[in-house]
Amino acid sequence: MIGCAPPPPQPITLPNAVASKDSVIVEPVVPQEIISVISDTVEIMNFDKDTLTIGEAVKSVIIETVAPVAKEIIEPTIVIKIIPQLNTSNDGSQITFILPAEISAEHLQFIDESLNDISEKAIQHILNDSIQDDSLSHLINHIIVKDYESNIPSYEFVSADISGDSLIIQYELNKPFIHQIIKPYLDAYGYPEQKSIVPLFTKDHQPPTFETVADLSLILPCEGISVPTQALLLPNAPRSYRHGIHRGIDFYVNWGSPVRAAAGGTVVRADHHYKELPAEFRKKLLAEAKRLGHTPSDVFEHALVGQAIYIDHGFDLVPGYRAYSIYAHLSHINPEIMPGTVVNAGDLIGLSGNSGTEPSTLGTRKGAHLHWELILQDAGGEYYLGQGFNSKDLYSQLLKIFSE
Repeated sequence: MIGCAPPPPQPITLPNAVASKDSVIVEPVVPQEIISVISDTVEIMNFDKDTLTIGEAVKSVIIETVAPVAKEIIEPTIVIKIIPQLNTSNDGSQITFILPAEISAEHLQFIDESLNDISEKAIQHILNDSIQDDSLSHLINHIIVKDYESNIPSYEFVSADISGDSLIIQYELNKPFIHQIIKPYLDAYGYPEQKSIVPLFTKDHQPPTFETVADLSLILPCEGISVPTQALLLPNAPRSYRHGIHRGIDFYVNWGSPVRAAAGGTVVRADHHYKELPAEFRKKLLAEAKRLGHTPSDVFEHALVGQAIYIDHGFDLVPGYRAYSIYAHLSHINPEIMPGTVVNAGDLIGLSGNSGTEPSTLGTRKGAHLHWELILQDAGGEYYLGQGFNSKDLYSQLLKIFSE
C-alpha cells in the first residue's frame, strides 16, 4: 500500500550455475514481490520486469523519485531579504526609508534613531546657512541638541507605499519649525559682532577690524603654552550656562601656574581680598542671567571672573582705542600688584586657579585655567579682541599677535 513500509526483504533464489572455472555468476533478477513494491513507489516503464536487476531497480527509483524530492529539499524557495536603507537629499530636506513590507519593532526603532541623528545634521545645515563661521555654528548646534536632549521632531511624515516586498516611507524637513527652534539661539549667540558688551555705554557699535589690530603684539600670559585651537576656548564661543558670549581666551594650565602681564601698563584692579561666592548664590545670579537672556555686566565683572587683575594699557597698544587686559580665575595675586602699580610686559602678577567657577564654589580645584581678555574702548562703546571674527581667521590672527 502506498505510504506503508515495504515488507522485509525476502531471500533471493539464484539460478542454477555450472560450477567450473569458466562459469559466471548470474546477477539475481528482482523477484516479482520486490518489483511490486518498487512499482508502488514509482511507475516503471520500458523495463523488462523479468530481467530487471536489483541495481537497475534501485537506480531507477533514485533517479525518478528520490532525486527530484531531494533537490526540492536542498534547494528551498529563495526568499529576498530586504535590508533597511536610508536615503537623504543633498540639502537634508527629504528622507526616504526602504524597509521590509512586514515592518517590525526593530525597524521602527531604526526610523526613530535615524530621524534624531539626521535632525541634528539638519539643524547644523540651517545654522551654516545663517552663520558663516563653521566653528560657531557647531557650538550653537551642540547647545541646541543638549537643551532638547537630542529629541527634536524636525521631520514630518509624508507618505508610505508598498513596492513588491518593500515598504517605502517618506519624511520631509519641517523648516518653519526648525527656524522657530534655532531663532532664540541665533539671537543670543549667532552674531557676536552685533552684541554690545556694555549696552549702557554703546551708541555706535562698530567692533575693531583685522586691520585695526594688525600690528598688535603681546606675550602669552603663561609660559610654555600656546593659543588654543578649539573654538570653544576662543572669543565669540557661546556660554550657555550664563546666556552670554565668551569674550576672551581660556588657557588651560595647572593650578598655581605663574601668570604674567601680556603687555606693559598700570594695574587698575587687584582682588587681594577676594572671597568665593556661596554655590547657591552663584546659581541665583545665573538664573537671573537666564531670565534676562544675557549676562549682566555686574554679574560678569564681580562674580564670574573670580579673583582677577585688570591692567590699563592706555591708547598706545591699539591705535584709536583704550585697551585693558583681564586675568581671571586666579588663586593668588602677588603682594606688590596693587591699583596704580606700573608693570612691564612679562612681569609676574599672580597664579592661575579656578575662582569664580562652579567647582571653586564647591571647594575643589577642578577646571583650573586662566581666562584672559583684551577689551578695546572708543567713543562708540566697548569691544573685545576678536569680536565677530571668523574662528579660523581669529586663530590665525591670535597666532600672529602672540608670536613674540
